[in-house]
Amino acid sequence: MKNSGVSMRQIAAKAGVSIASVSRALSGKDTAFLSDTLRNHIIEVCRELKYHPNEHTRRMFTHRANTVAMFFPPFSKADNDIQENFTYVKFSNCMMGARFTLAEKGIDLLLVETSTTFTNDKRHLNMVRGKIIDGILLWGALDDDEYVNDLLDENIPLVMLQCVREGCKCSNVISDDFTGTYNLTRELLKAGHRQIAIISPKQASSIGRDRMKGVVNALSDAGLEAAYITRQSGYGYQFGGQATAEIIEQCKSFSAIISSNDLAAWGCIDELKKHNLQVPRDISVVGGDGLKIPGELQLNSFSSPVYEIGKRGAELLMKQIDGDHPIENISFPVTPVTGNTIKPLLNTP
Repeated sequence: MKNSGVSMRQIAAKAGVSIASVSRALSGKDTAFLSDTLRNHIIEVCRELKYHPNEHTRRMFTHRANTVAMFFPPFSKADNDIQENFTYVKFSNCMMGARFTLAEKGIDLLLVETSTTFTNDKRHLNMVRGKIIDGILLWGALDDDEYVNDLLDENIPLVMLQCVREGCKCSNVISDDFTGTYNLTRELLKAGHRQIAIISPKQASSIGRDRMKGVVNALSDAGLEAAYITRQSGYGYQFGGQATAEIIEQCKSFSAIISSNDLAAWGCIDELKKHNLQVPRDISVVGGDGLKIPGELQLNSFSSPVYEIGKRGAELLMKQIDGDHPIENISFPVTPVTGNTIKPLLNTP
């Protein structure tokens, strides 16, 4: 809505208040100097005269961009549409949770893909130093993402979502992937499986480390070791197939496979079929992420509350932007997903 030549001074005169009161009413902030009744009266006068403050002027006086950026890594161009679409769904749900919180406060959300060109050109620093954004939600960063160190050095309000860095003095909101894979491993053990191979998740991310730790700890608590751990680590349908081929070639005996995520598990299942091995008749398989694909076969897995993670992350970020700087580490519980890909063995205790 354009100003149509109306000034803040005219608004103040029409409303019978000072220019400072008009400024306070339009700032959106609660203040003891302005009652709700008077604020509503001023806003109604603005509507009547079709007045909207100049955005650049407002930002200059408030020292706020009223914009938060959500940084996310480039999505891989996989050869399987399910992989790319599922990644979008997870990110989109997290983003919508953040947007819900920010929209309530009148804050815009800017989506920023951290492509190689973007980070090499230091455009992330230009955004921060140019005061284009007030804070950053960082989704799915890896340990070797150098641009993250740049952002931390700038001391801009920042909250990490679904990632944690050792020694990093910033808030983070994650899901309890450790417990997710720990409990899945316990399910396999309870079903009598003792020779369990692992499709390794990426160890360059905190999620991958937590998932691997959950499996290893559950086996260790049972006095066991993995029958085999793949040399390569990763996620996705294609990787799951390649990792399974490695297990079949290198591992002498296994009755179950714990996959890095659900997509890798489906790649695993299809690779097993090529070797005339059926799930769960011959090999049991479990995943992680709660991906539901129509069909008779449903993976034993777990899901993460990504919407709530985005929502809580935005809440923490707004606290920082408003001057409250405590470091908070929040871990949401995961939800078990009951499937039919675990076969009870005859020697189940």
